[in-house]
Amino acid sequence: MPESLVELASGIDALYASGRCDLPPEMLRTLNRAREEAVLTNREVLVPIGGDEFRVQAHGLGKYRYCLKHQNGMVGLTTSARLPALRIQPRAAFIHGVGARKAVQWFRARLEAECGAIQLTASRIDLHADWQGWSLEGEDRQRFVCRSEDRITHEVGDLLSGFQFGKRTTNTIYCRIYDKSREMQRTGAAYWEDIWGDSFNPGSRVLRVEFEFGRQGLAEFGISSPFDAIDAAGALWSYATEQWLSLRTPSQDSTVSRWSVSPEWEQIRQARIRDSAFGLDRVY
Repeated sequence: MPESLVELASGIDALYASGRCDLPPEMLRTLNRAREEAVLTNREVLVPIGGDEFRVQAHGLGKYRYCLKHQNGMVGLTTSARLPALRIQPRAAFIHGVGARKAVQWFRARLEAECGAIQLTASRIDLHADWQGWSLEGEDRQRFVCRSEDRITHEVGDLLSGFQFGKRTTNTIYCRIYDKSREMQRTGAAYWEDIWGDSFNPGSRVLRVEFEFGRQGLAEFGISSPFDAIDAAGALWSYATEQWLSLRTPSQDSTVSRWSVSPEWEQIRQARIRDSAFGLDRVY
């Protein structure tokens, strides 16, 4: 029987940006002293940035020497000529609280107060839709049609915990479908129940469909700035669920790609994030 899914929420769950600018020497000296103190004391060191206080860590952020933490997210800074000077990573809770555009603008305002004009480039955007009423099982792996041949099934005992499609290392498109309820129990991110609201049924599991578009994938769609990525979120969702990945209804045909799209996947395609969709061409 066709399933009737309940959409709890959909939108942007992560948005990372890189920034090119000239880091002031005095700012670098302050950060270096703070990092050395953090290493010696094994404690975070507070530094003022654009009218707010950030906590300098004793470690870096990936390839970035300096890692600054704030309740709204993290910032990486480097003097390396091989990398953009800044990396901005807002927290998911901040994005969902104020919106992706305001989240990026918040970081930009504070950093530009110290560094001057910053040219931002989108590094990654994650799009999600959360659903209840979907009885997806491990055997359904054979029903998916994907442009990537890489796929992994995760199970806990006899219960499906999720699928992965594509490889994150390609920096193009990567998809996860997983049990968000189980992850919430592990991480304690209870704010999701507030986001889901009255539609959420605590007695039913929540399955999340999440697409991650990396820098290369965004570039193939002609997307450069984080604000362009925000504007294109609906179109990216349409491409991901219509052309890149789909779930099919079995038939007598031996070729899965000729099976019709399943009713539940048709609902996923029409998630509310799609409302802002417009046409995008992907250029390899």
